[in-house]
Amino acid sequence: MKKLIGIFIGLLLAANVFCQSNEKISVILNSSEITYGQACYLSAVYQNLIDDTATEEQAISALYNDGQLPDVFYENDAIPLVNLSFIFTKMMNVRGGMMYRITKGSPRYAFKQLKADGILKNNDDPSRIMTGTEALSLFTSCYMKYSEEPVFNEEM
Repeated sequence: MKKLIGIFIGLLLAANVFCQSNEKISVILNSSEITYGQACYLSAVYQNLIDDTATEEQAISALYNDGQLPDVFYENDAIPLVNLSFIFTKMMNVRGGMMYRITKGSPRYAFKQLKADGILKNNDDPSRIMTGTEALSLFTSCYMKYSEEPVFNEEM
């Protein structure tokens, strides 16, 4: 039940807070495997590097040109959890621990940082391919942990 509530909150945040196209979010949610294009789209739109009507290829190019990707990837290739962690920690400007900073946020230490911060489980496999729903849940967890923006209005 907790997981369903988390997914529901993630959907609301993804759809409302970040103003992304409902169609693209639906495609991501229904994906059995999250792709580089989808992950980069989420990151680039969140950072206002691209418009929410841009393509996944444009999202990859925007992150590459901004220095957040070491290489240009094919948008339809499935992304392992270690690289998804890398994209999301870059997106949130995570400060991280000593090794994370020394390696300038390498995928290995980005993955370890998310584990250390309790976002990922200790037994998560870095080579695992997440579903679209799991990836959006991870995106929401990163947002709630690292974002400086308030999630809810405290005056309510």
